[in-house]
Amino acid sequence: MKSETGIGDIASQVRTHVIKEPVVREADVKKADGGLRLDLGIRGIWQPQVEALFDVKVVDTDAPSHRTRSPEAILESGAKEKKRVYEQAVVERRGNFTPIVLSVDGLLHREAEHFLKRMAANLAHKWEKPYS
Repeated sequence: MKSETGIGDIASQVRTHVIKEPVVREADVKKADGGLRLDLGIRGIWQPQVEALFDVKVVDTDAPSHRTRSPEAILESGAKEKKRVYEQAVVERRGNFTPIVLSVDGLLHREAEHFLKRMAANLAHKWEKPYS
């Protein structure tokens, strides 16, 4: 049996309220709306008692369709697209939305990098180890 550790599993070591695949908006069959489901929800990672919701996008910055743009521009457009789809629904729920956008080569969008640094700082504090 293969064991995989994801962001949600690591977040569970820092925060007690972690939800995998939270539903932000239920599906509405009458409106042909499939609803909105994100990848992860973590209460208190950005603000106390406020749910932060995350959706992950992995892009191939070397794909032929991206040849004319820089990797940073590709990641930025991926983050903007995620925000266009999810941000309003998350705000209506009184939460925070953060897109986690990265390339297949490991290049991180600035918001993903900020999130991972926050997680690392939280883990260092919990384990009583220096964050460096």
